[in-house]
Amino acid sequence: MRQELKRWAPVVFFSVLIVVLAFIWYILFPTSAWEETPNYLLMYVEFFVTRPVDAFLTVSSGPGVRWASIATYSLIVVHIVLYIIGKQKGIQYTILNKPYIFYLVFLGLFAISFQNASQNYGWYLNPDFINPTTGKPAPGYVDTWTHIVSPWLLGALIVPFALERYLGWDRKLEWLFIFAVLMTIALGWEIVETLDVYVSPDPTYFNYPMDSIKDIIMGAGIGTLLSCWIYERLVVDFGEKAETPR
Repeated sequence: MRQELKRWAPVVFFSVLIVVLAFIWYILFPTSAWEETPNYLLMYVEFFVTRPVDAFLTVSSGPGVRWASIATYSLIVVHIVLYIIGKQKGIQYTILNKPYIFYLVFLGLFAISFQNASQNYGWYLNPDFINPTTGKPAPGYVDTWTHIVSPWLLGALIVPFALERYLGWDRKLEWLFIFAVLMTIALGWEIVETLDVYVSPDPTYFNYPMDSIKDIIMGAGIGTLLSCWIYERLVVDFGEKAETPR
């Protein structure tokens, strides 16, 4: 009994401490801090409920991106089809399982609709967004979240292919591969945003160096951690093994 108490005492202690600190964190904000911040969650829900086509299909994010949702949904369908056919033939075309498929569908719908909501309301493009309720400006906090969610989804779509099987790599090197892909895309995206300032008389973005570094860290760093770690917890820990397709 004492051994059990000793084992769980740190868990109980930190759980209580976190709850208490979270409560203190919440109540310390003055009322005006909440009133001057748009209700992002409510606006997001209203957007995909009232305009589902715009929310889940039409993507307009940054220079040159349009209808990216079609490619995303198509790749999710490819994973599902390869999983079903692979189960029937006993061949692993991709390495995933049913929990991961449900997670991938949910993440795809959320990432696309969230990105489109941020574009629709100007959260992503305009840091001086005006709260329609109070008429006061609110910072564009959502900018950070979109730079995490989009690469997270991209990494989650790529990792089930388990390319290390074909290259003879160690399983953990998938993290390095996903990071390399996301870093390449993040750097390319930031370069295009900077070039847009040079070639456009009225550029949508102005790419400040520190903001660009932040975006790269969010996209390549955190995107890799989320996509690879969750993949391993849902797939690898559930007993799926990497086998070279016959």
